[in-house]
Amino acid sequence: MKNVTKILTAVTFCAALFASDQRISALGGNAAFWPGDEANIVAFPAQVNNHAYLQISGIGGGEAADLAGTGAASILWQEDGTTWGFNYGSDDWVNMHWGNGDMGVTVGLESTTGANAAGDKSDMSVSWGGDFGFGEMGIHYKTVNNGDDDAELGVNWRKDCGFWIFDNTVVSSDNLMADDLAFGADFWTAKDAGGASVVFGWGVDYNGAAGSAAVAAVADDPLTADIDETVVAVDAVDVVTMKQTATIGVEANMTDWATLRGGYNWSHTLACDNGAPGDDSCGDNASSFMWGLGFNWGGLTADLTVDSGLFQDPIGAVTGYDDGGLTTKTVTLTYSF
Repeated sequence: MKNVTKILTAVTFCAALFASDQRISALGGNAAFWPGDEANIVAFPAQVNNHAYLQISGIGGGEAADLAGTGAASILWQEDGTTWGFNYGSDDWVNMHWGNGDMGVTVGLESTTGANAAGDKSDMSVSWGGDFGFGEMGIHYKTVNNGDDDAELGVNWRKDCGFWIFDNTVVSSDNLMADDLAFGADFWTAKDAGGASVVFGWGVDYNGAAGSAAVAAVADDPLTADIDETVVAVDAVDVVTMKQTATIGVEANMTDWATLRGGYNWSHTLACDNGAPGDDSCGDNASSFMWGLGFNWGGLTADLTVDSGLFQDPIGAVTGYDDGGLTTKTVTLTYSF
């Protein structure tokens, strides 16, 4: 439920799923508001049982971009009542899904060697999900190779229970094992507006995490103040934030094979302790727009992120005569079967 990147799409681990998040990003960034989209598999692994596709992302990035890791491929299918899926493009040497109709599991194993011992990684992640009478669950465990052999345990819960003017609820926490609590709660309603689908979400995002620090350079020898002997004094401080957020997503049909997508995120800071007297951001507002296009030719779909400059100079953007063009992003192709 973060301002731009919502909590569910922010559940990131070495078993990261390369689903088509371009559609979700253009609609406000929270996959939970669009339960039918395959991007929900990241937060709710049991969703693997509802999809079968071959997906390629990062198209248009060129060979250099693909070598840098922006290109990815995923395949997911059902066989004899069991779901199997494999993802390629991350640092994982194993990144796969399994499902049996009632539950789903995602497993990731990473083994990389860096320039020094600190760069070596042998992380793992396991995500499990199921749908119960009390709601849909997603539980995520991962090891974090940061020199301390830490572990993280995240959870997502979603149910069609109403609050005020909203019909659905989702609650998420990235790490229940953290020293300080951080969680988000979203409430949303989906509307059918004829040729368009509209989602309106409202939520609260709380983060009591410590770890921000006041850093000061102190010379080891004040007489010489030799920079080579400089040490750093670090005083950790607590930074508590609580934000009210809102999301609006609209997907409108332009033709029977093309849709226009628009998303808006807004946040207002309610709690504002930045860890130092007189240092706060209470009352701050932030907002952003996102745009996209979707093309559907039967089983084949294409997702495209659109730059906002299109609306300032639509003719130039479409014909390529302006500086920015229609987009500077890559394209995702998905074939569903």
